[in-house]
Amino acid sequence: MKQTKGKLDLGTKLILFRLAIVLTIIGLVLFLLQGIALAQTGAAGRAPSRESSPADLTRQPTLFVVGYAHLDTEWRWEYPQVIQEYLSKTMRNNFALFEKYPHYIFNFTGSNRYEMMKEYYPVDFARLKHYVTTGRWFPAGSSVEENDVNSPSAESIIRQVLQGNEFFRREFGKASEEYMLPDCFGFPASLPSILAHAGIRGFSTQKLSAGWQPAPHVGGPDSPE
Repeated sequence: MKQTKGKLDLGTKLILFRLAIVLTIIGLVLFLLQGIALAQTGAAGRAPSRESSPADLTRQPTLFVVGYAHLDTEWRWEYPQVIQEYLSKTMRNNFALFEKYPHYIFNFTGSNRYEMMKEYYPVDFARLKHYVTTGRWFPAGSSVEENDVNSPSAESIIRQVLQGNEFFRREFGKASEEYMLPDCFGFPASLPSILAHAGIRGFSTQKLSAGWQPAPHVGGPDSPE
């Protein structure tokens, strides 16, 4: 191969260039393999746990994502459809998610719906109780139903909590500590005091804007109800 002193011919340059590419690819592959090995070693030595210390919400902004299925026990459908379709799917679809995602957690409200699950799907209900025991499924909301709180009396709201949590304690050995009304149209000013007297410590909703507050307008021929 004829070469000029101090210079490489075109063929040699191409060979060196290809060699550099090959070595670069090998280096990248080794780097990726090393990263995968380190990740696997760290995962093996670190058992997955949900027992992490609670966040200090006064100092650390925290976003909580809560699995939940909203169901009106009766709205534009009747009880037979709720029992045959909605309740069975709520259980079985979430059972599948529990098996697929080890850290998936689900919340569901309304002791009335749990009673129907127990009556019509006893085998599935027994499996549900297992997931409650293992901390995967949470009986939420404290009440019999996600009830209206504008028209009913204070006694009616208190009885919702009394009977709802009584069922949860009897069936699951635990009660809920929050009141969950994601779809109620308005809330009375007395609600925090009523819930506090019923032993409730938290409240969840998604309708706090003025557009969801028709309570002062209820009644009469133009009532939204």
